[in-house]
Parts: sequence; structure tokens; C-alpha cells
Amino acid sequence: MTDSNKQQNLLVLNQIHGKELPLISGQPNDEIILGRSPECSFQLTNRYISRKHAQLTFKKNRWILKDLESRSGTYLNTIRMESGEEVQLQRDDLIQVGPWKFLVRIGIESENLDEAMVKELDQAPMQDSGDEVPTLVRTVNGRYETNMDLLLQLKSDETVNREMGWGIFVDRYGPIICGFARNAGLPSSEADDIMQTVLFNFFKVADRFEYDPSKGRFRGYLKRITLNAIRQRYRKKREGNLDTHGMNVAEDPRDDLEAVFDREWAEHLLSEAMTEARPKFEPKTWEAFELYGRRGMSAARAAERLGMTPESVRHAKSRVMRSVREIVIRLREEEL
Repeated sequence: MTDSNKQQNLLVLNQIHGKELPLISGQPNDEIILGRSPECSFQLTNRYISRKHAQLTFKKNRWILKDLESRSGTYLNTIRMESGEEVQLQRDDLIQVGPWKFLVRIGIESENLDEAMVKELDQAPMQDSGDEVPTLVRTVNGRYETNMDLLLQLKSDETVNREMGWGIFVDRYGPIICGFARNAGLPSSEADDIMQTVLFNFFKVADRFEYDPSKGRFRGYLKRITLNAIRQRYRKKREGNLDTHGMNVAEDPRDDLEAVFDREWAEHLLSEAMTEARPKFEPKTWEAFELYGRRGMSAARAAERLGMTPESVRHAKSRVMRSVREIVIRLREEEL
């Protein structure tokens, strides 16, 4: 295998929760086993971890996650896998084993953002005479728009269309920015300020923003200017001798906040997928999925509680899980 293929298929599990571990990574010819036993590739010492809990292998040009019949289960994208189940991994998947949570990275993704546009986004003035900040409204039909349609709407000269595009834009990206800012240590009021600053700056330059996927995804721009806005606020508070306690912001642009932003993005996408999937199923089917697939209740207990058989509980969970996975894949494909 060439060095290029190795880089393209490099697997990294970015830890986002739990006691700090050595970096978990592997090449296609590696077999990675996570578990409590010292014989495992990576030892995770905790009473909720089985001796051999989960396995990661590269098969048919894809990374595969397998639950090794673990006692407390392996969770993929917040859904418990069946004992011994194998699932193909995707970039930005979330894996949980015991108290540890990881964000999946596959390959090295390069970003070549338009630095002039980044600078313009960072410096867009907040108070231009004659300009009004669009109302921060939330729409109920935002998912009917594709992301590219959204950017085109933001560039529209027609006021109604532009305000509609703004509403969808806020609904889609506002919660990600706010959640990320709070995880960076900002109180809710300041997180809201960061959100409005970042989104307003995009609105200001929308008519000049040229999206070129070859130079990096839209997420890259949003991540960069959000990080810059938080760091700028941190520096101003520090220079003014104001309290910065709890703000997890470093001057080094390579710090772990980038992984925190990607986690926020992934979790928001999963939430959207769950919201979209839920109306497709009967309430009892969804409850079986929640109890058995997400809360870790045994199929027998969930069946007794819902007046179902254990097999029907497993079937309900499997149906919902397939639907959610399909929606997640579609949303990722739509992503800029």
C-alpha cells in the first residue's frame, strides 16, 4: 500500500469524553481491539468495559466497527449495537464504549480556505449605518432546502428571499455555534453574542462569498471564524483584566477546540436525523428504540414495559436504527 493510501485510510479516534487515553489510531493493516485486558491494542480500564469490548478492522477498503459481545454494549452514533454486530464506519461517527466517547476521523482532510475571505468574515463591521441586522427567526421547514440553495438565497438581491435564507441559516448553524461557545467556557449570554456576531458577519458578506469545495468545506469557514471570534473575546477580556476563568481557549490554533467544534457539528446532525426519523414510526416502536437502543435497557425489560415480545423490541430498534443511519448519511452528503 502506498503512503498516499495509508494517509487516506488512516483511522484516528479523537477522544471527546472520559479519562484521558493515549491517542487511538491505526493503519489499514492494523487490528485494533479496545478492552480492559492488557492484551488489547488499547487498554481501557473501567468496570463497564469488557475484557475485549470492541474491534476496529479495515475490510474491503472500509473501516469496520465490531462489538465483541461486550457486557455493557458498544454505541455508535448514540445507538447501541447488537452483540457481535459489525458496522461500516463513516467520518464524524461517534463511538462510545463505557464512559469514553470518540469522534471518528478517517484520512487526513486538508483545508485550503480562501484566507482573504476568512479575514473579511472576521472583520465585517457590526454596525454599518443604513444596515439592519436581520431578525433571528427559526423556520420549521429548513430541511427542505439544500445547503447550496441556502447559500444562493443568502446571495439573493430580493429582500424576502434573503431574509428567508437568513432564517434557515440561523436555524441550522446557530445551535452549533452556541453549543460550541458554551463548551469553550463562555456563559450562555456571551455564547449568544458569539453566534450573532458570526452569523451576522456571514450575512454581511454573503453577496461576495464564493464557495469553492476544492478549498475546503463550508464547515471549515464556520469553524475558523467562530474560533477567531471566541479567541478575540478572550484576548479583550484578558487585556481588560476581566474574568476569563473557565474559558478553554488557547492561542495555539491547533488546540483541541477544533475537535470540540467537530463534535458539536456531529451531535447536531445526529439530533436532526433523530427529529426527522421520529414521525415515521408509531409511538410504541420509537419507545422500544429509545429504551433498548439508546438507554441500554434489556430487550426483555423493554418488552415487559411496553407489552411487546423481546424479538419485536429488537425488530423495532433495528428498523429505527436503519432509518436514522440512512438520514445521517444523506445529511452528510448534502453538507457543504
